[in-house]
Amino acid sequence: MIVLSELATALSAGDAYDDISRLWINARHLSRYRPVLRDRVAEQELASDDRLEGLIREGVERGEFRTDDPRTTAIQILVVLDGLGAHANTDRSNRPEAVTRMAVTTAERELGLAHGTLTDAPPLAEPGLS
Repeated sequence: MIVLSELATALSAGDAYDDISRLWINARHLSRYRPVLRDRVAEQELASDDRLEGLIREGVERGEFRTDDPRTTAIQILVVLDGLGAHANTDRSNRPEAVTRMAVTTAERELGLAHGTLTDAPPLAEPGLS
């Protein structure tokens, strides 16, 4: 269940998610003109891909998730997250629930989970509070 909670936390949104999204939008844009930044952005994106793939593999090994290709599943989820993150600077007050949940819905579908599983996953305990 800890892998499930970790994934649900990774897919969360809110102010902190929007701040990170804005940072990535700017970093990706500027990396087009700065080779050192381009290398760092690529390195960080690969690390993010690897981290989510590892989390998915762990969930498959524990029997929490079902997918034949953890890497492809990770990339699909990250592409949806990136797409949603691109809207960090727009008014989302009237965004339909289906759009707001798109990353979670994609993850649930690609991991063989029932609808709502990730939304209902218990949050991870904060360090030092367990």
